Formats: sequence, structure tokens, C-alpha cells
Amino acid sequence: MATNLVSLVMQFLTPEMIGRIASALDLDRNNTNTAVGVAVPALLAGLSNVALQPGGAQKLVDAARQQTGTLGNFANMLGTGKLIEKGSQMLSALLGSRDQNSLTQAVAKFAGLSQGPTSSLLGILAPVVMGTIGRQRQEGRSLGASGITSLLASQKDNIAAALPTGFSNLLGGAGVLDPLGSAAQSPAAAGSEAARVGSTARAVADTGRAAAGATPSSRNWLYWLIPVAAVVALLAYLFSKPAEQVVQQGVPTAET
Repeated sequence: MATNLVSLVMQFLTPEMIGRIASALDLDRNNTNTAVGVAVPALLAGLSNVALQPGGAQKLVDAARQQTGTLGNFANMLGTGKLIEKGSQMLSALLGSRDQNSLTQAVAKFAGLSQGPTSSLLGILAPVVMGTIGRQRQEGRSLGASGITSLLASQKDNIAAALPTGFSNLLGGAGVLDPLGSAAQSPAAAGSEAARVGSTARAVADTGRAAAGATPSSRNWLYWLIPVAAVVALLAYLFSKPAEQVVQQGVPTAET
């Protein structure tokens, strides 16, 4: 069975666990649930981007090995500030402050939270995500630099499918979702493009129907125009004959 890291992380973050996280951060449970749902695939996308940077894959290997025991002790660590502090520091070291801030702002806007609690939430989730990746070694996967790069690259479709509609627009020019390529295109943008195409198609169809409705009238005009044109041509021909004769008769007289 193919590995799906998004599903594995969300299996650990049960509704009960999310409720405990919300209580620890004094957040609304529904907003927290929304934030977790978007933050998990976004974090995995960000880590995939790290793996593509020089030396980034080895940083991920080291971080994953340090977090192998996090999942077992997570519930006990949740009520302490050390988990948030260490998670935030790890995230900053991996993503860099720019991408970390962009991710925090995007998740906060999407979930309707302020940036402070959202930053703390990401600090809690980062060790869970890295701990889940670290467990893959126990499943027989290599956690070397090439192995972790390959693992994250194989998750592109799963990550893109888990990202909610419109979230990519909130990241602005940040490169967090770059590893996903076209798979990260906002469905809203795709829907807008489809609407424009549909609008153009309807305009063409309306034009065709208007032309089809005008056809009988156009034919009626043609029926009248053809004989009228023929009569005009005949009259022009008849009136031109005397003039031609006069010219022809006048030529010898002038010469004489």
C-alpha cells in the first residue's frame, strides 16, 4: 500500500487530539480543526521544498531523527511551552523566517485566527509532521538524504489533493508550494478560467443563433435583390447602345 503522509499525520491528530490542542492554545475548536487541516499539507509542501535546496535533504534527515520519539510523548508535552518553542525553532531552521511567516499568515487568514496562536499551532504541528516522517525508517524506508527526498517527492499529488480551495492564493509569491507544480493551482482560479471559457462559448452560441434567426430574412432580401439587379443591368445595357452608336457614327464624320 502506497504511503500517504497527509493521512498518516491526520490519523495521529484525532478529533480528541485536536480538541486538546485547541484547549492548550485557548482557541475555538472549529477554527483549530480548520487550521490543522490546511497546515498539515502546507507544512509537507514546505518540507518538500526544503528537500530540493542544497543541503536541505540532510537537514530534514537530522530533524526527522530528532523527532522519532515525539509522537509517543506528544500528549504529555502538549501542555508545556517547550514543545511550541522547539517546534517553532525547528521550523524556522528548515523553512527560513520568510517562508515560515508566509505560511503562518496564510493559515491564519484561512482559518480565521490571529497570527500569534497560529504560529504556536505550527510550532506544535511541525514535530508531529517530522515525527511521522521519522517513523518511516521504522517501516523499512531509508531516511538518507536521497530517501527522504524521494519520499516527499512521491507525496506531491497527496499534498495537492489535501490543500483546500483558494489556499494557494493566500501565500502570495512565497515558494512554499513550488514543489507541487501545476498540481497546486487554485481550483478557484481553474473555475474562474472555466467560467471565462464557458462565457466565450455562450457568446459564440448566441451569435450563431442570431445568425440562424436572421437567415430567412436574408434570403427574402436575396430573392428580391437578384431580379432587381437583373433589370438594372438590362436597362443599363439598353441605354448604353444608342450612346455607342452615336460615338461610332461620329468618329468617321470627325475624320472627314
